[in-house]
Amino acid sequence: MNLITAFFTQSLPGRTILGYVLIFGVPTALPFLFVKVIGFKGLRHLFSYEPKQSIVHRLDPRIKVLYPVLIGILSVFLNWDYVYLLVVFTLIPWLLLRPSPGRARVIITMVGIPVIGAIWSQGLFHTEALSTKHLLFIFPQTLSWIGTPGLSSTGLLYGLQQAGRTMAGVLAALILLFTTTPSEVVWAFYKFGMPAPVGLAFSAALRFLPQMMERMTVLLQIVQVRGYDLTIPRWWQVSKWPGYLWRVCACIPVITIPLLIGSLRTTSVMAMVVDARAFGSHSKRNSLHTHSFSVADYIAITALVCLTLAVALLVLLHIGNRQV
Repeated sequence: MNLITAFFTQSLPGRTILGYVLIFGVPTALPFLFVKVIGFKGLRHLFSYEPKQSIVHRLDPRIKVLYPVLIGILSVFLNWDYVYLLVVFTLIPWLLLRPSPGRARVIITMVGIPVIGAIWSQGLFHTEALSTKHLLFIFPQTLSWIGTPGLSSTGLLYGLQQAGRTMAGVLAALILLFTTTPSEVVWAFYKFGMPAPVGLAFSAALRFLPQMMERMTVLLQIVQVRGYDLTIPRWWQVSKWPGYLWRVCACIPVITIPLLIGSLRTTSVMAMVVDARAFGSHSKRNSLHTHSFSVADYIAITALVCLTLAVALLVLLHIGNRQV
């Protein structure tokens, strides 16, 4: 054990191997973690609107559209001592919503993976001038082409601060996605004085990636049914990995062309549906369902106003304002 530790910490080949693992190991593992926890199959249904009778669903769409924008702005002004209090505030709607286990798994993954990536990337590249005291591991000369001297403790702390802002923004944005229908988003944008096509484009963009992932999953299954082997080898089966990577690269054109054609076909169908419903034919838009403020809406507005005033007070008194 001591020999292995000495090899990876004192010898040049060992430090080089460990450096490559630190640099590329986490970024490579994150996509595999995403696929392992969620998978591409059915992602469209997990990452979209969920009909449910909850107080969050009944909130006015204008509040839910404004909510992630406000949270994102407020998170910019707070330091990391207080930005995690903002994260706690964004957890309150989720406690009221009580998502299903499948949705909860999506939420944790969508929040956790960007956070891990942000912390690790800042730990590698957010360093202090010429000082090396903060470096947890100094990269050897063979890794000088990377452009970073090593893994920094101050960088990890800075990444943790940035991760709080990421968590607050993602949690607030997912509330809008999971509890608001496309028609409600269009209606909210129209009430804000923006053109109705802006709301339509926004709602379509939110659902483009899940739809594309589901199509890709179907195409991969079709390819495998026809005899193409895409089984992932075990990590210890080193001899099988080159063949697997070659098959994946050869499969990319086979998947990309029908994926592109399917996306264009879906866009064409959406355009025909929009035209059939005379979307945008009149400057004044009518809606079957109209929304008016309820008691819950006024409570939500009061909470957001109080949150904004609290953040403004912390910043003006130089208590919670960010230093970097």
